[in-house]
Amino acid sequence: MNFDLVLCGVGGQGVLSTAYVIDHAAVDAGLHFKQPEIHGMSQRGGAVSAQVRLGSAPIASDLISAGEARAVLSVEPLESLRYLSLLSKDGWVFTDVTPLKNMADYPDTAKLYEVLFSLPRVVAVNATRLAARAGASKAQNMVVLGAAASLLPFAVELLEKHLRALFQVKGEHVVKANLKAFQMGLSARAFKAALVERGVPAAVAARVVARLDFDPAPVPEAVVNAWVARLTRADGEALSKRLLASGDALPLDAQVPAALASSP
Repeated sequence: MNFDLVLCGVGGQGVLSTAYVIDHAAVDAGLHFKQPEIHGMSQRGGAVSAQVRLGSAPIASDLISAGEARAVLSVEPLESLRYLSLLSKDGWVFTDVTPLKNMADYPDTAKLYEVLFSLPRVVAVNATRLAARAGASKAQNMVVLGAAASLLPFAVELLEKHLRALFQVKGEHVVKANLKAFQMGLSARAFKAALVERGVPAAVAARVVARLDFDPAPVPEAVVNAWVARLTRADGEALSKRLLASGDALPLDAQVPAALASSP
């Protein structure tokens, strides 16, 4: 078994912390791993990336070949697009949708989203907002990790174990906040999967997930059903595009999609 993934973001967004949790969980699961140098760490706000290679046998090469990565985990939307050449045909992108405009020619957000949400397999979350709600404004990386957790080749509980170990030195409050952020990401991924399983087009589901406020718990069945009913209407795609463009954060409440039922 081989499982390659790219972690990316900008300086200060916790790419190294994400790598720590994944690497230690992999070792606990009896896997081998390699992780080449992480770039850009010395410049806060500069691009940061790490290639993490996991396998059931020793791994020879440090670097991921083009078209081989199973997932890209990004804490910044533009950074997620930098590594698409490494992504496999059936690979996933997990990313925060909140731009960190650290360059003068940062692309227009609408155009950036057009590319991002054209990808066939993407889970995009408002990780910056969710982290703040969890009580740790810098825990966007743990939201993204939570969104990707069920795809990784070991138990979610191992990630939670090493998340706790990483933040234990900072106190129980920080541990709980980061764990809460992680579980919000889990909830987001499961919700998107439930929408798609019940007939909502993947791109429609992805746009809506990016604008919802998740709790660190599974989404109630009634809420899932309400969103499915609204998004499988003929105008579901148009609604999802309006919600994404609005930038508004919507609560996960069965009454919300009902209130949108009369949207033009």
